[in-house]
Amino acid sequence: MSWKDKMKEFGGGDLAFLSADGEVIRFIIVGEPVLLEGTYKGTPSRKVGCPVMTEDGFLLFVAGMRLARKISKHEKHFGSRVFMAVRHGEVGDANASYDLKVLDDADLAIKLFKMVKDELKPAMINEAIEAAKEVMTK
Repeated sequence: MSWKDKMKEFGGGDLAFLSADGEVIRFIIVGEPVLLEGTYKGTPSRKVGCPVMTEDGFLLFVAGMRLARKISKHEKHFGSRVFMAVRHGEVGDANASYDLKVLDDADLAIKLFKMVKDELKPAMINEAIEAAKEVMTK
C-alpha cells in the first residue's frame, strides 16, 4: 500500500493545506467551495474547502478566505485552466500571504482534466469534506 493510500486510511489523506513558506500546489477546480468552521489555537477559524485535482489526484484544498476570494475571481477559467497557489510566510504565521497564478500549461491542463474524467467520483468530495470538518473541530 502506498503512503498516499495509508494516509487516506488513517484519515485526512485527501486534504491539502499550504502550511510552510514556499509551499506550492498546482490544481484545477472540480467542485463547489465548502465553508469549514472550527478553531485554530483556541481562536474561531473559517476556511474554505476547495475540491481540486492535482497531479497526485483529488484533494480538498483547505484555503483561507483571502486565497479563496482570489480563486473565485478566476471562475471563468475553472473549466479550462490550471492554477498555482504559493504560500509566503513561516509555519504558524496567521499573516501569511498567498500568490495565485493562472498557468498557461496546456499539457498539465489536459492531464488534470483527464484525471477528473477517469478518477473523480462524487463520493470522494463528500468524504473529503467530512474529513476536513473532523480536522477543523479537533
